[in-house]
Amino acid sequence: MRILKLVIWDLDETILTGVLEEGSESVHPAAQDVMNLLHARGTIQALATHNQPEILRPAIEKFQWTGLFAQVEADLGSKASMVGRILDTLSVSALDTVFVDSDQFERDSIAFQVPGISGWSVPQLRAYLEENPTTVTEEGAKRPKMYLEDQARLRDEQSSPDYEDFLRRCDIRVTVRPFASRDRDRAKELLTRTHRMNLGVLSLQEALDRLEQEEHPAFIAEVTDRYGDLGRCAVAHFKRDALDEADIESLAISCRTRARGLSLSLLVALLRHPMNRFRLVRCRYVFNGLNRPLRMLLMAAGFTSQPGTDALAVSAEQLAETKLPDWVHVSYPTPYET
Repeated sequence: MRILKLVIWDLDETILTGVLEEGSESVHPAAQDVMNLLHARGTIQALATHNQPEILRPAIEKFQWTGLFAQVEADLGSKASMVGRILDTLSVSALDTVFVDSDQFERDSIAFQVPGISGWSVPQLRAYLEENPTTVTEEGAKRPKMYLEDQARLRDEQSSPDYEDFLRRCDIRVTVRPFASRDRDRAKELLTRTHRMNLGVLSLQEALDRLEQEEHPAFIAEVTDRYGDLGRCAVAHFKRDALDEADIESLAISCRTRARGLSLSLLVALLRHPMNRFRLVRCRYVFNGLNRPLRMLLMAAGFTSQPGTDALAVSAEQLAETKLPDWVHVSYPTPYET
């Protein structure tokens, strides 16, 4: 497991002391404590249970779990299929996910059927959390709420006959500003949690140290839309040379922005910041097993391979030709408003 992003819970005899369908109304205190701790840390939680939805919905209200689970899968089919749907919908890797069940057989069964996922008991999950304390950023604390907002956005998207018109109504706003020391914890979170959209050339410590070196520009991109505030979704750090060319030393874009089709807009907005008057921008792309989408994104922004090297590059002229969709509104805070 790379980093704990998602916990998928079983219900009967895991969270509950008994079986919901048989009238169990008692919650394991240890499970509830861990659920509360996960929520406070901003870890996404979901539920996969062999119960009928019409039985489960009132139980969620009764136990005051409304807003706790980013996704609920309840039917009598394969639990592995439920877990798969949760991973697909929430766009979280199995490697960053734990399935929690009191039954060792169920844990092993899911781990066998869903490659990469970890199967833990409640005490094992509690021990992991105690051994791995984390700094909770503003975005981290709001993460469960953000995923619920994503579910509302998805419902509206599915009911809209014209997808681009739907996106225009979303009022998506991207703000790019210089990196500040208060962004360090969030930058660490992006560089650690993001696998598909992470350049990954520097070690985490090197990347964090260089972000605060004032001689080279670094930027943060923030996103809001009608569904809520997504917070700081991207970070980039450039190393400028005497020829007004630059190398991207660090780049991470939250994978959650892909659901909104925003990744390219964020990348281009970072590169086009008025402080970045570069004739040419280069970067080294190192495949980490998951970040192929980032290479595709760089190519879409106009980057091309440099013969005989692992570098990609784009000129200012090529970058200027990259068109952003009219439903994304990009701004640069004063004195860089556009």
